[in-house]
Amino acid sequence: MKNTLRLAGLLTIVIVGSGCAAPISGEAKPGLTPVDLAALKTGATVTEPTTFELKYSDTAKTVRLIEGRRLLNVLIQPIDVDPDLTMRVTTRVFADGTDMSKDDGLPDMFKAAVSDNNFIAGVTASRTNGSVRNSKGLHLSVLHFATAQDSKNAAAAMYQVSTTGENPRQPVTIPGYSEANGSSKDGTAVSAFQAHGPFVIAVSMSQETPDSAGLATKIKKTLDLQLPALDKYRIIAPDDLLDLPLDPDGIMRRATGKSPAGDPYGMSYHEEDFGTFEPSGILHFERNPAEARTAFEEAGVDLVGRRFSTVYRTRDVESAFKLQTVLAKRGKSDTELAPPPGIADAQCLRLEEADPNRGYNGICVLVYDRYVAVVMSLATVSRAALQVDATLQERTAAQYAILKKSE
Repeated sequence: MKNTLRLAGLLTIVIVGSGCAAPISGEAKPGLTPVDLAALKTGATVTEPTTFELKYSDTAKTVRLIEGRRLLNVLIQPIDVDPDLTMRVTTRVFADGTDMSKDDGLPDMFKAAVSDNNFIAGVTASRTNGSVRNSKGLHLSVLHFATAQDSKNAAAAMYQVSTTGENPRQPVTIPGYSEANGSSKDGTAVSAFQAHGPFVIAVSMSQETPDSAGLATKIKKTLDLQLPALDKYRIIAPDDLLDLPLDPDGIMRRATGKSPAGDPYGMSYHEEDFGTFEPSGILHFERNPAEARTAFEEAGVDLVGRRFSTVYRTRDVESAFKLQTVLAKRGKSDTELAPPPGIADAQCLRLEEADPNRGYNGICVLVYDRYVAVVMSLATVSRAALQVDATLQERTAAQYAILKKSE
């Protein structure tokens, strides 16, 4: 077994009195392998905890993205609609119509319908079953508007755009939702736009074989799950979003910040997902959503910070090691990478497929106290086959130093 768990206190023999030995059984507990911080090789990566601050080049947009990250926490999981939908496509947080249509977001044809109706923020998540011969997919969005009337106007406008033009679609009834604005072109995909209070739920279900009625039933299930989740959501006026803590309990200080030398990760254009999340929100970024959700619950994950790395807070160090095992689980075509010198507990992988959201293909997962951190890197084709990823090792060593210094 790898050095992922350091067991302390397996059995203790206590000598009582003169020559009387009484065995006391103890439960095995994991412990951290000692690390010499001064000996770590961190390269140019920042090794100090850094304050998390919002970018204010576009103040209004930056503030609305806070709302978008909050919405991701209540966006339902595609696996709850269809357990086969485990393959990630993209997850996006956006605060204007232009960003909405980037990187497999909502199609650009809906830009005016959204932008012209007092749009605040939205989120989109997509998953498929990963099959080539019998593909299935779900594309789900929640869009937040200023008022309920704005959302009704936007839903109607999106439906109008989708059913006219060069590729007209036919109306499809969504059982139980007479105002869901459902439509389909050929029965292999059905889309719907349901207004609900100040929100629009935009959902598209697809499969290889035409079946409008069957897809409409799955959209009904999606709405049955998503609407109650939104009913429990605490709406905060945009002017009050800055009153929310940016870094609750210092979780963002524990994630890797930008180096003074610049952005060595190439991730600046994804800073819309830099922030704090609940486990339900970060789950949209995970490779194995069903396993990850169970692991989050069992490990007591209650807070996640996401910057140039992602840091999860668990119940205790034992829970942290268990979560590490799940997050570092090898896929059938993943390959193991060497951990950074001096950090025996880190588990590192070269991924078969690059992450669809940030583009990285290498990860290291490490534990410090009750925290688990996932560090990322992108190797070029010529370097992808190497067992040693020096850049990833340096970033992981730097992440360890940040966690250690955040005590």
